[in-house]
Amino acid sequence: MSLRKKIILNIILFIGCLSLAGAAMLYNYNYKLCWKCSTEDYYERGKEFVCRDKGELRQTGIDFLRLAAEQENTNAQILLAECYLDTLPSGYISRDATAFNCLNEQLRHNAAAATQLFNQAFKTLTASELTDHQQLFNFALLVEKGVLKSPHPTKESHSLYLQAAKHGNTIAMNALGYEYHQNSDYVAAKKWLRMAAEAGKSVEPALTLGDYFYYGKGETVNFEKAIHWYRIALKTQQTLAAKLPEAQRIAALDAPKARIEMAMRQLKKSRMTAPMALHYRISGNATHYVIHTEDRDQGPIGTVDKSKTGVIAKIDDSITLALSIPTGSKTFASMNEGMDWLLHSYARSRYGSYTDVQFSLQK
Repeated sequence: MSLRKKIILNIILFIGCLSLAGAAMLYNYNYKLCWKCSTEDYYERGKEFVCRDKGELRQTGIDFLRLAAEQENTNAQILLAECYLDTLPSGYISRDATAFNCLNEQLRHNAAAATQLFNQAFKTLTASELTDHQQLFNFALLVEKGVLKSPHPTKESHSLYLQAAKHGNTIAMNALGYEYHQNSDYVAAKKWLRMAAEAGKSVEPALTLGDYFYYGKGETVNFEKAIHWYRIALKTQQTLAAKLPEAQRIAALDAPKARIEMAMRQLKKSRMTAPMALHYRISGNATHYVIHTEDRDQGPIGTVDKSKTGVIAKIDDSITLALSIPTGSKTFASMNEGMDWLLHSYARSRYGSYTDVQFSLQK
């Protein structure tokens, strides 16, 4: 290869390298300046930059987040507001913990700015159908703390807890359950505590449900059902404490175990008591019995019907069946057999299988 060709080739290579370097610098410069960025781009790059090592990039990240917030990006507004707030309410969970931890170290606390940004995001998000259960729960906490302004804060926070619970937030279910519990509305409390207990994230709801049956709060005293919920609490606690050191794990199981033993003692005592008398009456006709008992004011406990295909006994749908009764209706050969099953199933569901009940027909 001649000298001339070598020179030309080197020049071409040099120009190529300069072009690549220039393109890389231009791309990097454009990435930092975000010339054609959408509001969402500003938010995403802002989150990224605030966690970089270089101070210049971190400041650019803050500028991008502020710009996104000014353009009504609710995620940016909430992230900035979280960092401006001095202390987040107990139970509050940031949507992006990584970005929050990075940004929280760089922003000075500013309660006024936090309130303004939170209220802007709240107004925008609640104007549409918000389904994010964690954000609904966070907003409920902020209303309670007075960060979110509302003319009726108690009513507003309750509504937000309710929405969060309906969308699956177990902490909100628990909060609602204890709110109703404090107001002695045990029927509503039981609904939400049951959902929270079945989710298996906390031991307290199952313990409280067991206490309802043990002490007869909103329920007839039923030691079997109390033991059922105490055992669910024990199982939940075993799962939650599985990775704790042995001493802590054993200590964590004390409360549910103690309650189970307490209910078992009462159950044994109840087996030795005199039989319970329960009066019932029958209305209807020869092919249609409607059964009423003296201890139930809400209506009949069920029906027994005779047709060409047989006799069907059915317990009223409003009665919660005992765990040992798999179905609320059953087919029999005679009306008396159906009525006998209906009475015993009701008694077992209400008073427990170990309660000796003697039935007496009122005439």
